[in-house]
Amino acid sequence: MSVYKRCDIRGQVPTDLHPDQYRAWGRGLGNAVSAGAKFVIGGDVRFSTPGLLAALGEGLVAAGADVVDLGIVPTPMIYYAKRRLRAEGCAIVTGSHWPPDENGLKWMLGDQPPAPAEVDLLRRGEQAARQPAALGGDRRNLDISYDYVAWLQETWVDARDADATIILDPMHGCWSRRARRYLQAVYPRVVFSTVRDEPDPVFRGEIPDCSHPERLEALCDAVERHRAHLGIAFDGDGDRLALVDDRGVVLTAEEAAWVFLESFGCELRDEPFVYDLMFSGCLPERAAELGALALAERSGDACVRGRMLQSQAIFGAEVNGHYYFRALDGGDDALFAACWLIDYLADCRRSLSDLRSSCPAVYLTPDLRLPVQPADGQAIIDRVRSVWSNYPQQSADGVRVNFPDGWAMVRHSAAESALSFRFEAGGDDELACLVKRFCDSIPEIGEDLWLEFELGPGNC
Repeated sequence: MSVYKRCDIRGQVPTDLHPDQYRAWGRGLGNAVSAGAKFVIGGDVRFSTPGLLAALGEGLVAAGADVVDLGIVPTPMIYYAKRRLRAEGCAIVTGSHWPPDENGLKWMLGDQPPAPAEVDLLRRGEQAARQPAALGGDRRNLDISYDYVAWLQETWVDARDADATIILDPMHGCWSRRARRYLQAVYPRVVFSTVRDEPDPVFRGEIPDCSHPERLEALCDAVERHRAHLGIAFDGDGDRLALVDDRGVVLTAEEAAWVFLESFGCELRDEPFVYDLMFSGCLPERAAELGALALAERSGDACVRGRMLQSQAIFGAEVNGHYYFRALDGGDDALFAACWLIDYLADCRRSLSDLRSSCPAVYLTPDLRLPVQPADGQAIIDRVRSVWSNYPQQSADGVRVNFPDGWAMVRHSAAESALSFRFEAGGDDELACLVKRFCDSIPEIGEDLWLEFELGPGNC
């Protein structure tokens, strides 16, 4: 597969990615901002990151940018530094929540998230012959941690009396050795403990993806053992989070987003709320009950962040644990989101297990993936549109067909040459019936899709 995705770059090191590419991409990004413009860079804890980050900085300097290098830091701190320093751009060398042998590149020019046109620009830049800039830029290192913590303290100054026991799980990623210290400075009365709090370039052989409950067993056990009020896990580069309640149970994506929605209360009235199309229908329904204008958007940081900016939404959520806030100029920050939740729990004086219980039970499949070539995948998506043309459809991301008793969605996977399917219905039997109807209607993939469904959690 190509390293060039829709709105970022990702691949294996050194098979797909090497320093010369990052040097060229740095030049491309540097040429896209004003001469001498401030440009913030940083990266995650992977073995390959320092060398790739150095090459990226060289390319930016060669293009005439004033580079501010934060070194190895969580992704949210790089976005914070961009806002704080009023930089024209930022770039992050990170493999995010992917396996340790992968890496990638995320960036932001101006206030806008990456767009496909920028990916094409970097692709062409890698292939083109490069000439040195007439006037090179500059590069300096900066420790932004003190400013970042002071900002959190100022933002949550009224919550300093919060009193709880909380377990943190950085999954050996970028928040290791940081999250506990930073949150303790914001909440001096809270007792914080940690699991997997040592930064490790290979994440102890695990995949640092907090959106999979089976990867949070250590956190769940610690919450039960310490009788904690809350558990919070962060992914590899620190921009996503997952929640564990006071009973040691991981919240589903719908339950977590539901609790965040409830935390806004009356502030949601007449405000836009951006949600991932992959969420259960219960989430936009609850947003509407609270008076919000629910706006559906395709999955992906660039898509949701872009819609947040375009609509000036107060809040946004993705099923994978990204939470977006107007207070962050439409951006996301997992530690900011953690502070938001700690503050809410202190104010409402209710347990997380009690809060999650108000979210209705959902009957929703996980992502069911079938390997296909992109051209074949698009043909199947078009076939789904045609077969179910008598039903309401949404086309922001592949196609979502809305039935009276649920919905079915098929989209291109962002991670591999595959189609991703998801279904929701009103109960277990209704869900199986819906998946079967869908499989029967698309015989070219129906048998394989039904097998994936039967092998899914709870269906064996």
